[in-house]
Order: sequence, then structure tokens, then C-alpha cells
Amino acid sequence: MYSRELRLPDGRPFVRVNMVSTLDGAIALGGRAGQISGPADRAVFLVLRSLADLVLVGAGTARAENYGPVKLGEDLQQMRVERGQSPLPRLAVVTHRVDLDFESRLFAGSGQRPIVIAPGGAGPGALAEARLVADVLTTGADTLDLPTALAALGDQGIGHILCEGGPTLNESLVAASLVDEFCLTLSPKLAPGAGEGLVRGWLGNQAAAPVARLMALGLVHVLEEDGFLFLRLRTS
Repeated sequence: MYSRELRLPDGRPFVRVNMVSTLDGAIALGGRAGQISGPADRAVFLVLRSLADLVLVGAGTARAENYGPVKLGEDLQQMRVERGQSPLPRLAVVTHRVDLDFESRLFAGSGQRPIVIAPGGAGPGALAEARLVADVLTTGADTLDLPTALAALGDQGIGHILCEGGPTLNESLVAASLVDEFCLTLSPKLAPGAGEGLVRGWLGNQAAAPVARLMALGLVHVLEEDGFLFLRLRTS
């Protein structure tokens, strides 16, 4: 079962990645995951959000999926409060260029201000505009320093992060050894030519990008409903 009773890493929050994928590796159609998802997957999506202190998402995914403030049912909010959490998790957007629509519902919605995580060299004008509608966390200069960013979030009391992609952010977290667990829904569908896979790049075109290393994962459990497989795997 999904739980907050997890071994926390030293110096940073626990990071869980949650994604849905077709059998041939597509994570979205037309930039959105709705058509490859299903009712059970959406239920897992909400449960995993309810366990997290912070939902982390890349700017491209936030735009494509039209992200807004995190919403949960009253029952899940009450469970969070009973665990000593705030009723809703915070939302943080990772961006390298701060090319965000600050009038979108992500920034105009009610609730806690979102967090924008960006390189310090992203540009004073863009960062100043972001600070009007969000809390801004800058690390690194021209390149975002994700380990330092996660450590800073930990210093703010964030103990459990749920990353919802996309593939570029997933790849960056994996490359920096910052992922502790993957929750992967395998949808009983195929989507030839749909685009990017789970960790940047399309599974049918791996020859174009040599694999630097192989990461072994440990299977925690497998669940099934309506042909969907729900895999929970740990990196150590």
C-alpha cells in the first residue's frame, strides 16, 4: 500500500515519482495524459498527492496539463490534518527560463502560493515578476542545482515530495540520484509515435541517445484493476 512511513534520505526530502505510461512508453497524447489514464489511476494519483508535502512539476508539464492549485476531497484533507500536515500540499514548478504565464490559474488560484524553482541567472526581470505571485527559490547560476533546491525545501519543513514529471525533470532527478521511489501505472494501451517516454526520450529511439548507466529498481508491489498495472518500485 502507499504510505508516508518511508525511510527518509539524509539532507533532503523523500522523492517519489508518479507517472502513467502506455505499454510502448508514451506518457501523453497531445501533451496530456488523460486519454491513457483511467479511474483507478486517477484514484492513485489523488492518494499519492494526499501523502506528499509538496507536488513538484516541470514547467512544460504544468503548461500542457493546465495545472492549477492542488485539490483534494474533504476526506483526504482530513486525513492529512490528522497526520499533522496542512490540508493541501504545496505546488512547486521547476523552470530553467521562467517562461511561465503568471496570469494562468496556477498562479491566480486560491490557497498557498506556488513555489517557482529556477536558476539564479534566469534573469532579474523574470524572477521579479515571479515573486509577485509565487515564492521563488533560486539555486545555481545558469543551470539549476536540483540537489541544493531539494535540500532548501527540506530546510523549510518539506519531508515528502511527489514529482509528476515530465520526462526532462524526471531525467534530471534520476541523473542526480534524487529519486527514492517510482509509482508507475502501465495502461493497457499502445500509442505509436506519441512522443516522449518516462525519462526523456522516446523508447523507440534509444539508439540516438546512448545510455550512460543502468539503474536497478526493487519491486515493492504490483496491483491490477481493469487491465491497468500499478507498479511501486524503489531505487535502493
